[in-house]
Amino acid sequence: MSEEVAKGRIVVGVDGSEDGDRAIDYGVRAALSSGVDLLLAHAVDDAVLAGAWGVVYDPGLLQDAGQEAAEAARQHAIAMGIAEDRVHSEIFMGNPAAVLTRLSEHAQLIVVGRRAMSGLERLFVGSTSVGVAASAHCPVIMVSAASHKPRTGDLGVVGVGVDAEDRCTDALQFAYAEAARRGARLEVVHAFELPTGFFADRQDVGARRESALAAATQGVEQLLQPLRAAHPEVEVNVEIVNAHPVNELTRRSGNYDLLVLGVHGFAFPGLAPGATIRAIMAHGMCPLGLVRAKRK
Repeated sequence: MSEEVAKGRIVVGVDGSEDGDRAIDYGVRAALSSGVDLLLAHAVDDAVLAGAWGVVYDPGLLQDAGQEAAEAARQHAIAMGIAEDRVHSEIFMGNPAAVLTRLSEHAQLIVVGRRAMSGLERLFVGSTSVGVAASAHCPVIMVSAASHKPRTGDLGVVGVGVDAEDRCTDALQFAYAEAARRGARLEVVHAFELPTGFFADRQDVGARRESALAAATQGVEQLLQPLRAAHPEVEVNVEIVNAHPVNELTRRSGNYDLLVLGVHGFAFPGLAPGATIRAIMAHGMCPLGLVRAKRK
């Protein structure tokens, strides 16, 4: 079946792992709250068909295993209360990140799990989640063991990190829509660090901080003005802080049901998202909504 099977649906990447099950949990809750159908997509990576030492794997066996994983995922979703006719499962041949990226052209939302959980594992964000975040055509939700929440919406707060530039507009729009749909408060966070190089004027740090705060406040308010008008029902709290963005957003993420971040850059999928977002992907304590900025 063509990738158009994803049209208008929430797509969850499943692989039979606990990470995939966490993604299913989020996807089902999102589908139930939005009235959208669910597509459970399992990718059979054809790169493994020719293995090491000349071993060739039978694609039929891999597809059978994929079918079992997809059916188990479907039963998992149905057990959570979504109607059987609203849950669809498909097997696709290809690299998982590439498959989900193709599906994202027609999907409303992509949901993926992430394997890095604790300790040194946090330094290595999975290639599938990074690849999808870098190239998806629709918003991506990334859920890990560290960021998984048994229920969605208990905290009643959606967070969004911004850098006070127009490229954040798509992420802000998604965050506003999520807050409105959930009946949640929206917290808009802009964190910045002052230059501290060898030649930085340490004598004037207070004045420079105040100037940066004023400029950031003005920039963020300009971005929010049309969205405030479009969503008057959403309570918004704006936080402009002099702090490292990774540290600040990671710290705050434990208080959010969802943290939304904008993904920028179009040169090569492997080069985006940048170091800041990758660090938050590795250390965040809530599900992340990754929204790639559209070309202007």
